Amino acid sequence: MTESNTASIYEAIPGGSELLDWFGWDLSFHDAEILDFHLRRNGHSTLTIHFWDTTNKVRNGYFLREKHAVVKFSIERIIDLKIDGFSHQNVIDGLTLERVKFDGNTEAYELQIEPCYGLGGSIRAEKISVSYTAGKP
Repeated sequence: MTESNTASIYEAIPGGSELLDWFGWDLSFHDAEILDFHLRRNGHSTLTIHFWDTTNKVRNGYFLREKHAVVKFSIERIIDLKIDGFSHQNVIDGLTLERVKFDGNTEAYELQIEPCYGLGGSIRAEKISVSYTAGKP
């Protein structure tokens, strides 16, 4: 996903602009960890992720991480869900959010979770919002 696509999709959902202000356009969620995933038949389901900004500064052979935050996606009216690989630790390679069409003209938001270790899959829903709390979990 390009910079403009990432920014435009997050600007279109509640809380997305604030998340972009905190992290900038790079919302790849590379190496982030899924903390919670709650599914509800009715109401809000949630996906909670610990994410940070990895800098180009190095200390003791490791890139420094800044701007830690707990990011919560609130998901309503799930249309389709495919998940696999839940584990005691769920590190993701990345997460993408897009607007998609399927089954003819039905539009939905789609969260794609690319697994590194543990949970991966996709969620299609009619409504998604995002919020964050600065700091480590």
